[in-house]
Amino acid sequence: MIPYLSDRRRVELALPAEMLDPVVRVMLERGKNAEDDKCLDLVKAAIQEPFEGVDPAKRAKLQRRVTALRVELLTPYEGRPVVLTFQMLIIWLRDMLEDGTLDLVEGSAFAIATDDLIARVIQHEDLVLKTQKSAIKNARKLRSKLEMRGYYSGRGLPQAGAA
Repeated sequence: MIPYLSDRRRVELALPAEMLDPVVRVMLERGKNAEDDKCLDLVKAAIQEPFEGVDPAKRAKLQRRVTALRVELLTPYEGRPVVLTFQMLIIWLRDMLEDGTLDLVEGSAFAIATDDLIARVIQHEDLVLKTQKSAIKNARKLRSKLEMRGYYSGRGLPQAGAA
């Protein structure tokens, strides 16, 4: 049986994948190779996972809320290097995983996509090191903005560190 999830928690669970989606679409090219296509499909599937079993009208409402949050939170990063935005999101995600704010279900679309994306970033350590300090600062800002809106609040302590 699927455990009860509040609307807020469903939004919290969908938001990391929703935030990564436009960044990943810039980094990876659909049709270039099977690995890129699979990763893009997994991120899309991960956005939908928290809404499984929700009636269509409510599902649409929650998805609009998640999309609006993404647009609001990522707009300040338009025109910035995609590696910075990606690294900020990975640090934000890593910090939530480390402090127990978020758990990745082993074998879920998001867990598989995240593992794949992190492995890809590790291959480009030179780019990551150039943006690391800024990404850490921006990950803290992102978390703070979300907590001020009532998301992920009261769960764990903010983390600071590198991906």
